[in-house]
Amino acid sequence: MPQGGYCQSGQLLSAAALLSANPAPTDEDIDAAMSGNLCRCGTYPRVREAIHRAAALAKGRAP
Repeated sequence: MPQGGYCQSGQLLSAAALLSANPAPTDEDIDAAMSGNLCRCGTYPRVREAIHRAAALAKGRAP
């Protein structure tokens, strides 16, 4: 659950751009793509998990 919501739009846009360019990103790919987003509530691990889940769903398989 987001606490501030201040980073959400940047997180979503960065994640969408990453998945568009790389449909199967590694943790390192995700960290690099998301490095410009500052999140005050520190949900970075959950964002990484969500990106992996979105990639899996796009391939037709849920993690």
